[in-house]
Amino acid sequence: MRYAAVFLFLIGVSAFAQTTTITSNNSAVEVLRQGSKQAWQIPFASSDNTISLSIQNGSSIEARSVSVTFNNLPPWLKFKSNTFLIKSIAAKSTGDAGFIFSVDRKAPVGKDTTLTATISTTDGQSWTKDIRVTVGAPKDYKLYDNFPNPFNPSTKIAFELPKVSHVKVTIYDIVGREVTQVADADYPAGYNELTWNGFNRNGNIVSSGVYFYRINADQWNKVKKMMMLK
Repeated sequence: MRYAAVFLFLIGVSAFAQTTTITSNNSAVEVLRQGSKQAWQIPFASSDNTISLSIQNGSSIEARSVSVTFNNLPPWLKFKSNTFLIKSIAAKSTGDAGFIFSVDRKAPVGKDTTLTATISTTDGQSWTKDIRVTVGAPKDYKLYDNFPNPFNPSTKIAFELPKVSHVKVTIYDIVGREVTQVADADYPAGYNELTWNGFNRNGNIVSSGVYFYRINADQWNKVKKMMMLK
């Protein structure tokens, strides 16, 4: 397991200190710096990532039932458990709280999100720690199978982009004639999804049969097959 970076944060009058690390089993996690600010860059659509908080009891008495909780998490961030309980931390010692999480492919790419951990004890003391994260872009272009397939009357077409790209998505019939174009615009990096409602360029619903959808983004293109069933 590789540690991407470490930073120190002092909290509260009881002399707790907190160290944070974030790691990923998929690839290295970077710390992006903007002036005095820093954000952890988490790999796109990744799983088994970890956040580790090291809580140091700098006081002269034992700290009992130290609870660390992440609340109000964004829907695209999935923690196996958002709470970790440290039974006790001896005086002048350190306790660790570990969290495992995954990142949904629909997470916004390149946008900072602040996660807030609340550290509390049974005697009523409480502190918060803000951790800024941002999701990195996918490494490659990808076109998903449409869903549902077969479909009637509409279906979703999804794709991933490693950078902002001008995208064209075109529908063709079984003999290669263009039926309609469902996208011709710039799309952001990350996961994108659009819907074909089953109509041709003249506004008429297409007949049952096999169709193809082709995506062009920059110099990349891909074709997949789908079926309309009435």
